[in-house]
Amino acid sequence: MNEIILAIIVVLILLLILASLFLFTIKRVNILVKKIFVDKLQEYDFLIEDKEKKVEELNSNIETKRTEQKELDELIEKLKQKQEEFKQEDVEVSMPSGADFEDGNILEGYKKIKEGFDFDYDQKIKDFLKSEIVEENNHFDELLAVRAYFTHKTIYKISTYSSKEQKIIIDGLLNEEEKDLIKDLLNVTKFNIVKFANRLDEKIKKEDPIIYIY
Repeated sequence: MNEIILAIIVVLILLLILASLFLFTIKRVNILVKKIFVDKLQEYDFLIEDKEKKVEELNSNIETKRTEQKELDELIEKLKQKQEEFKQEDVEVSMPSGADFEDGNILEGYKKIKEGFDFDYDQKIKDFLKSEIVEENNHFDELLAVRAYFTHKTIYKISTYSSKEQKIIIDGLLNEEEKDLIKDLLNVTKFNIVKFANRLDEKIKKEDPIIYIY
């Protein structure tokens, strides 16, 4: 009888130990599961915040690009309006009449020298002009129309953009005929508006049909 009671007691003790271990294991598992869940939740929140931040940066960049594009469009539109105004203006070119080179109040010695070199200056100028061959295939006026777009203020404004953006502005401003006219100035590795304007001025000087007599 005592052996049976002893066996029951041992079994109860073992069951109690197993129950304690089971409860302890459940608590540990619960703690671990909660910890993993919290860590994952925090990681997920971090990812959401990071994505929201990236979305805000992207929206800000898009808005900045829209503003820059709007400024470029406005600049091109203003330059095109100036182009139309320039084309509508009438440019009148007149040559001055011959100056009066006669002077009666000169020393006698100088009069003798002058008599030896007494030329008809007006006639000399006319003869010179007749002998000069002026190229008919001249693009002086067209080049002036292109140059009229680029005032000092406009050049400064365009120079604040990158080389690639400067080229985009010029391509949007000029029509195909104008771009073909100055294609040698546009086909460069790295476009620069200041160098472009200087080279355009040199090209205009070469195309200038006016003969200057000093």
